[in-house]
Amino acid sequence: MTRRLALFPIALLAVLSLILSACASTPPAAPSLTDPKEIVAKGVTSFSSVKTFEFTGSFSGLVKVPQMGDFDLSKVTMSGAIDVSNKSLKFNLKAPTVLGTEIDALVVGNTAYYKIEGMLAAMLGGTAGKYTKSDVPTASGDPVADATDITKAISEIQAALAKLPTPPTKGADEKCGNQDCYHVTTKLTAADLKALDPTAAAMNGDVTFDIWTQKSDYRPAKLSFSATSAEIGTFGMTLEVKYDVPVSVQAPPADQVAP
Repeated sequence: MTRRLALFPIALLAVLSLILSACASTPPAAPSLTDPKEIVAKGVTSFSSVKTFEFTGSFSGLVKVPQMGDFDLSKVTMSGAIDVSNKSLKFNLKAPTVLGTEIDALVVGNTAYYKIEGMLAAMLGGTAGKYTKSDVPTASGDPVADATDITKAISEIQAALAKLPTPPTKGADEKCGNQDCYHVTTKLTAADLKALDPTAAAMNGDVTFDIWTQKSDYRPAKLSFSATSAEIGTFGMTLEVKYDVPVSVQAPPADQVAP
């Protein structure tokens, strides 16, 4: 358990760095869409045109962790921002009801900094009140070329969606702030999850994914996830995204970085 928690900051930075690499190019024309699978695929690949964006996340429900008890997620919040041109990002997670955890992460160019506060920091053996400095983790191969190959990405996403036992469904269009948005929902039961990967330890419960994408450019404006399981609990997360916003990220002062 401790080892998995220790890998979390590095994995988080890897995911954020991949998103950072994926953003380039010009926005596509935006004809009207009706196929929910196409809406989801276009929503994911629309990040190729993004220059800057910020996101905020909120959580709900309880998560049951073996030998650790139940954690209330209702007070957990998440926020971050990414500047593609300057290859920089910032991320913050505040989870006072989950071992008093707070995580701050920064990426400036090819250098990453992360700081963990609370009981989790003691478990991982970090330096209290200090950032840990490391090189930005990258996947094997050429992640930039892979992420910006839109044709390949759409094909892979559509292939994955085609394997779903229960296909996504399109609901009524909705407003996301001042934007008109598509709304697509994907619901999967425990049996569906097992059918997708019989070798995996599938959660004994149901999960629901929702995505709202802007009709003007297909960019995701909001995403949500919810799960219900007797073993893990009932919980959810909602993520809201804004684009083309000012983003400023700087490395922490040297005296705030662990030697």
